[in-house]
Amino acid sequence: MVKKVIVVGAGLSGLSAAITLESEGISVTVLESSDRPGGRVTSDVIDGFICDRGFQLINANYPEIKRIGIIKEINFVSATSVIEVARNEDRIRIGDPRSAFLSVFKSETGSIIEKLRLVKYLLISKPAASVGEELKNSGLGKTYERVLRPFLTGVFLADPLLVNSEYGRTAIKHFVTGNSGLPIGGVKSFSEALASRVSDIRYGVQVNSIKKNTVSTSKGKFDADAIIVATDATTAAQLLDLTEVPQLVGCTTWYHSTKESPSQSKSLVIDSQNRGPVVNTMVISNMMPDYAPAGKNLISSTSILPATESEIRRHLAILYGVDTRNWKLVAKYEIPSALPLAGLEKTLVSGAHVKDSIYLAGDYKSAPSQNGALLSGRLAALSVLVD
Repeated sequence: MVKKVIVVGAGLSGLSAAITLESEGISVTVLESSDRPGGRVTSDVIDGFICDRGFQLINANYPEIKRIGIIKEINFVSATSVIEVARNEDRIRIGDPRSAFLSVFKSETGSIIEKLRLVKYLLISKPAASVGEELKNSGLGKTYERVLRPFLTGVFLADPLLVNSEYGRTAIKHFVTGNSGLPIGGVKSFSEALASRVSDIRYGVQVNSIKKNTVSTSKGKFDADAIIVATDATTAAQLLDLTEVPQLVGCTTWYHSTKESPSQSKSLVIDSQNRGPVVNTMVISNMMPDYAPAGKNLISSTSILPATESEIRRHLAILYGVDTRNWKLVAKYEIPSALPLAGLEKTLVSGAHVKDSIYLAGDYKSAPSQNGALLSGRLAALSVLVD
């Protein structure tokens, strides 16, 4: 009978595994190499600005987040359900008709018929290998090319034509039915709330090797009845001598500050014409005033291709229609392994058991999202309990 489990990694999947095991009365110790929980789901305070490590919103309606019931424990602020599509010199609002009813009639983002076909797609899709193919085959025309393709590229950090149709369709449905937002204080508040539910987390512990029932670290050896490795995919492969590593995709998030806000909008802005490296941008301090000191504004922008800051500024000048030369660069986060690519042949959920008493957890074992990370941790914990 399992009495003691070691979890390697205090990211979302590791925390989810630990919470699940402790709820069943199992003794758990989480080993984390950094000084904080959450992995990339964390924040830094730089010159009074709150900068999340990569632009990320929390979907309060994700099944795993609702299961844990964590939203009520953080000061959650919902984002608008409308995005702005930059085209020529205009920014066209499109989204939930309850918030932007007239956007349905804007021909620049596709015809009414195409938008109705999107509703049909969400109910009945035409199976294809990629979500991009499914959307194109559904007759979405301009709505796909000018809105969905650039928007989803920012979500998947890859062209929708490269993304598994099952995962992509699920992600779109989660977005449509979701309630995305951020906690006051940055996304780190979400991770800290999860970590507060775990009794024993050891920070600053570097894991050197893993063998059956034993984890060797910079702070000595830890023995357990089972071990869950909840690190990133590359680290897990190195620790366990795994021969296959999933394909990973990356991004760079840029934070700029300015005294004069380039927009009063709280919406995400995308470029329908692909005029530069920025896949999305937002004046995040409009939505989250605590992200910037009084009298200043914070702009978050994401790129997925190599780009210089001057190229980013040039593109932002086009998207916002303002001079960006005096903007101050607050932070730049290069995240080469931000997400596993949910490729065309990917099985969305795979088994957690690796060998002996060792199990794997991570979004690459389920789906590249916060929900996927939390789900994989819970499933790994359940596998330990069942085995």
